[in-house]
Amino acid sequence: MKENRILTVLALMALALLPAMAQRHLSVNTRPGFPIQSTMYGIFFEDINFGADGGLYTEMVENRSFEFPNRLMGWNAFGNVSIGEKTPAFERNPHYAIIEPSGHSEKVSGLENRGFFGMGLKQGMTYDFSVYARLHLLNGKQAKIRVELVDDQNDIITRQTITVGCNQWKKFSCTLQSDRTVEKGLMRIFLEGHEAIDLDHVSLMPSDNWHGLRADLVKDLEDLHPGIFRFPGGCIVEGTDLATRYQWKNSVGDVENRPLNENRWDNAFPYRLYPNYFQTYGLGFYEFFLLSEKIGAEPLPVLSCGLACQYQNKDNDKNPMWPSTTSSRISTTPLT
Repeated sequence: MKENRILTVLALMALALLPAMAQRHLSVNTRPGFPIQSTMYGIFFEDINFGADGGLYTEMVENRSFEFPNRLMGWNAFGNVSIGEKTPAFERNPHYAIIEPSGHSEKVSGLENRGFFGMGLKQGMTYDFSVYARLHLLNGKQAKIRVELVDDQNDIITRQTITVGCNQWKKFSCTLQSDRTVEKGLMRIFLEGHEAIDLDHVSLMPSDNWHGLRADLVKDLEDLHPGIFRFPGGCIVEGTDLATRYQWKNSVGDVENRPLNENRWDNAFPYRLYPNYFQTYGLGFYEFFLLSEKIGAEPLPVLSCGLACQYQNKDNDKNPMWPSTTSSRISTTPLT
């Protein structure tokens, strides 16, 4: 009973105070304080979920240089197609496709590429196709390839023919225009005639790209007004092991000769494998710095210190999350 009386008194006191509380005023001083530096906020890019190849980087052809461990991954080959590596066009990307006549009058040889989960085509957009090619035989005379864009109903949208008349590597190009919007199209290359041909660095890019990057995404990033731009990532820089760490020197120079690198996230999780996830370095340090300047952000590059992912290299029995001084993950040679 005594406790009930105390609760009743407290409740009455609270009710009595309500009018006074309702009359109280809160004053806020809105004078500006210390300025917030623009470099305290920004954006962070990492090649996760095909963020670079297949994302911000506009290359539409998957495995364009035939350098994936499975050389024809990303390609559907038909007829007589093989992979060569003698006298390559590019030293650090030595493999190339050889397309030879099928050997039958009713069969054709060629390649088909669906890009990264399908090629998205826009109505009225032009696409720049390029390829390095040469006659396969030294005594060859003239070879032709036919390049086609195909929609998701297997109907041809447009086509162009390229003639190759030399046995030395040379870059060839043409322009293809789509008359319709297609969510998941594809590109086909047919061999025409009876002369075999070698192909390397097969590329298809929308003509509105900005230095090889998607113009619409560049505009979206610019509209964020970031103070800093951090690249090329976090865990991706250290790689699964030292051999696959991100080495910035490999990401500059001619894109055709930037070596392929395994993506940190291609097989990190057994329940979510991406065996076709690699880095062509087409989006490299040079492009990252250009993008920083374009969007008005201070560049914040991330560099490898020579230490691979500690989580995936558990060779320290006492503490598998931290490397020992004798660990093979510690590089004693200069980073290249």
